[in-house]
Amino acid sequence: MLEQILNTFDVNTDAVATNRGFYYQYLSVLKKWIQNFVEDKNIVTYTEVDNDIKEVGQELIFTQIKCYSSNFSFNSEEIKNSIFNFWLLYLKYNSSNENIKFCFSTNTKIAPREKLLDKWSANPELNDNELYKLCKEKIKEILIKEIKVRKNKKLQNKITEIQKTEIKSASESFKKYIQNTDIEEFVRNIIWEFNSISPEESIISIRKDIDLLLSNLKFNNKPSALLFSVLLSEIYKKSQNTNKDDRCVTNETISIILEQTDDELKKIIDKKFTKLLRIEIEQIQNDIQHIQIKLGQQDEEINILKNNFTDFSKTKIPKELTFIPDINSTEILGWDDFIVDINANLRVKKTISIFAEGGMGKTSFAKKYLKTFTDYDHIIWVSVENSISYAFSFDEVLQKNLGVEFIKSDDINKFKLILNDINKIEGHNLLIVDIQQSEIDNTELKLIATITNWEKIILTRSHIKNFTSFKLPRISFEYAKKIFTSNYSKEEIDNSLLIEYFEYIDYNVLVIELTAKTIENSIDLTLNTFFNLLKDQKLDDNDFNIDIEVNDENEVIRIFNFLLKKFSLNNLNSEERNYIEYLALLPSSNIYIEDIILINGIDFYDENKITIGNIINSLEKKGLVEYSSDRKRINIHRIIREIIIYNSRKEFNPFINCLFYIVWLTARIKEGQNQPSNSIRFLKYAESILNSIKEEYRKSVYQPLLMLENELLYSYRFFIDIGIGNEHNLRWNNLALRAQKYLGSNDPNLAVIYNNLALSFAYNEDFKNAIIYFKKALVIFKKEESKWVDIVITILNNISNIHLKSKDLINAMNVFKEVQEIRRRYNYFDGQQLGIEYRILADSYKIAGDYDKAIELLCGGIKLHKSLNILKRNDFYLSAYYNQLSQLYLYKNDIGQAITNQEMAIKTLEDINLNNSDYLLQMYTIVLSLYQHEGIKNKEEEVINKINLFKNIQS
Repeated sequence: MLEQILNTFDVNTDAVATNRGFYYQYLSVLKKWIQNFVEDKNIVTYTEVDNDIKEVGQELIFTQIKCYSSNFSFNSEEIKNSIFNFWLLYLKYNSSNENIKFCFSTNTKIAPREKLLDKWSANPELNDNELYKLCKEKIKEILIKEIKVRKNKKLQNKITEIQKTEIKSASESFKKYIQNTDIEEFVRNIIWEFNSISPEESIISIRKDIDLLLSNLKFNNKPSALLFSVLLSEIYKKSQNTNKDDRCVTNETISIILEQTDDELKKIIDKKFTKLLRIEIEQIQNDIQHIQIKLGQQDEEINILKNNFTDFSKTKIPKELTFIPDINSTEILGWDDFIVDINANLRVKKTISIFAEGGMGKTSFAKKYLKTFTDYDHIIWVSVENSISYAFSFDEVLQKNLGVEFIKSDDINKFKLILNDINKIEGHNLLIVDIQQSEIDNTELKLIATITNWEKIILTRSHIKNFTSFKLPRISFEYAKKIFTSNYSKEEIDNSLLIEYFEYIDYNVLVIELTAKTIENSIDLTLNTFFNLLKDQKLDDNDFNIDIEVNDENEVIRIFNFLLKKFSLNNLNSEERNYIEYLALLPSSNIYIEDIILINGIDFYDENKITIGNIINSLEKKGLVEYSSDRKRINIHRIIREIIIYNSRKEFNPFINCLFYIVWLTARIKEGQNQPSNSIRFLKYAESILNSIKEEYRKSVYQPLLMLENELLYSYRFFIDIGIGNEHNLRWNNLALRAQKYLGSNDPNLAVIYNNLALSFAYNEDFKNAIIYFKKALVIFKKEESKWVDIVITILNNISNIHLKSKDLINAMNVFKEVQEIRRRYNYFDGQQLGIEYRILADSYKIAGDYDKAIELLCGGIKLHKSLNILKRNDFYLSAYYNQLSQLYLYKNDIGQAITNQEMAIKTLEDINLNNSDYLLQMYTIVLSLYQHEGIKNKEEEVINKINLFKNIQS
């Protein structure tokens, strides 16, 4: 129950802000960190994990930081939210931690009328029993009200009735749990810190505390200002790690920093980050008077800029205005024709976007372009990791070569001022903007486009529709092989293996290089082993922990960690992240948009068409999915798909966000039990999900995956002749073994799986095991026979058929009589199983040699089946009846009727659109033999064409 509660009400507290609270939070982390170092406390301090600050030592302490100008009370949303989040953390960690504390820390004070919180803050131990009781009741009251508030918010979202029921159920369970739980330990572990000073004073105060701590001899007399910037940069860097476990700072981190010289320390300062902090500090400290002074200085500063204006002619500034990546040390292969087309278009269009997924070679292409076309007077290359404006504004080399200097008041418009100066440069010039991230600010791109004197190449993962855009072609096999062999010198690899591997990774240039270098630097790793591990989702296997070097990287890397960093998804909102996690489980290519809308249910089609369409458009904009040319399908690059799956596996509850999609997909496939053609479109998605979520990562969605696999395997019986081999039977057997371990012994879902496994044994003529598992299913269903009467009858009819196949008429009729007794007991004379029972009787008379009676009974079964509501019957069985009727007429040597009924069997399958069913092919083959026997040439040619078409489609 607790897991369901946490899944429903957990909130994402790993947010990164850039406001005053953000700065105050980082200062708080820094103070705790260096204080622990000075006091030799072995505590690991996390930021942006579970709460603002998480400290792991002898105690586990979660701290919520609030830098506010207003006061707090128990009615404050911030207090109520913090208590609720603390409670979720308590549920999550209490079982594994004896000492756990929750601290609400703020600069401000308690509201004057808030008496209870004031008393609690003054008596943190809650020694007064009456005070403790009041506090406990208040906490329970807040928790229960917060459940209601959050439930109502979730119910206001556009969700299905199933989801609403799930949320309401979790809410009620949560309330009952709180009402019936002794929360004394939780209450006594809440700590309140109210410093009763203004935000401005709080930042000044904590900064003074930090400066005092940094003056301690343990910091080796390092300049405190330098250490402050270094340590704050380290906290910021750690907080940005994708892996939550890496978002921490320790005493060892400080010891390593102190071993470095001052010059070395200056190099590791994140200048962009600290500059932003200075701006933030100024915004906090400056008052209206200072702003007025700055405004008064504006005219003077503008005049200075005018007087210092430099004539930007091409003869007075260098050709390369920024650092240009190395274009000469390695040969760049491929794109020879494409590069000529781009050059021709660039001369006309001036601004061109070249897009492709990460790792496909966009940067390499641009290097080759520079190496090929050398007639440019000036070149700027800007690599964008955060935002375009950020990259330009903090490129010191560019600003130095432009000969411009800025004052602090220019910071907000620095990007525009730099573009303005660039635009003044005359000549034949080229600007390359290499965007490493997936999200693009179109406003910034439009500003780039205003530079009229330059040709501009925008390299991006996204398809920018308001510029002339070209998709970077994937390189040829020959070039891909050359890239591989240029980084690999061991034994020759067969071309067929290389082709298969390159196709699997979609000719991703980066992955080809990393793979080759990893194998080259290993002792015994081969491409075949590497490929198999990749297909088995074991890219994080220890065999891959091999140090390699990559161009443009300053340190050695390891393939798995590098790819995780390269394809990080930090810029997605929760809705996009959840949906791309689901899409990554589907096939990497040809995901039909209509299919994924229908998976959510036909009743919600119109609503989901908009919602899902918007999400996909956003994901395409961020370069994570690609539309087909007809925009009816989407593809996800294989490597992006793999990395998303790896990231999902690291979550506390892996793939829990995909739970409803799995349940809905199961329902869609199950709807095809009576109309199989309706479900065939969904089978490939189910197979992909089952292949994508490996056994060890299924704990959070285990039961839904069992039922999905059950429906998938059952549906295959309408399309695949599962009696030909035993692979299908092995899958059923494996499913049953796993279901036995996970589901309760009386779970109806387990009984369904037993029944379907028995059917598989029956198709493979393993009648002994078929009977065993049919009876296992019966034991479960008969415990509530009145509830499952239709299924009980179905299983008994299956057992009758087994006896008939064994020519055991006595047992077949005994079971048949049992079915009739059940029908009388419950007055249940409905459903398509009645037709099956006619067929059972017909088979009995056939065995006895009375073909006329068998035909009469089978015709009765056909008539009954046709009388059923078309939505409640499966005409796959009707086709089987006609097929059996054709066989009976053959026994009577009535070829005409045999042909007629076989044609009816074929037409029935064709009418329900089972055109790719193995059974249809078998029926074509049978009727072809009959046509040939009777010499019906025109129909013979027609069916031969159908057989050839069928084989072509399958191939």
